[in-house]
Amino acid sequence: MSSKYTSIHYHKYLQLDRILSAQDPRSAMDGKPAHDEMLFIIIHQVYELWFKEIIHDLSSVMDMFHEDDVDEKSIRVAVARLERIIEIQKILIQQIRVLETMTSLDFLDFRN
Repeated sequence: MSSKYTSIHYHKYLQLDRILSAQDPRSAMDGKPAHDEMLFIIIHQVYELWFKEIIHDLSSVMDMFHEDDVDEKSIRVAVARLERIIEIQKILIQQIRVLETMTSLDFLDFRN
């Protein structure tokens, strides 16, 4: 078996150490940690990851349609990816409800 397909663990494959250490609340540096700053950071990081996936899917669909001949299989794949984007957009909208659990005062705890 080639090293390309050797066993890799979930934690390492997803680079969870990097992702889970990417939240750095600034309010703690000022000595006044704001609890909801973590929520703010995570919500926005998740948005950025979903946007990255949308761009990834849209780019592949655009590449398919840059060909002179687009076969039936490509159309099916393109439709599936566009439907996925719609589902992601639904999630993005639902995430707003989580962000709205933070009050304006909570937000002002870490934003000047």
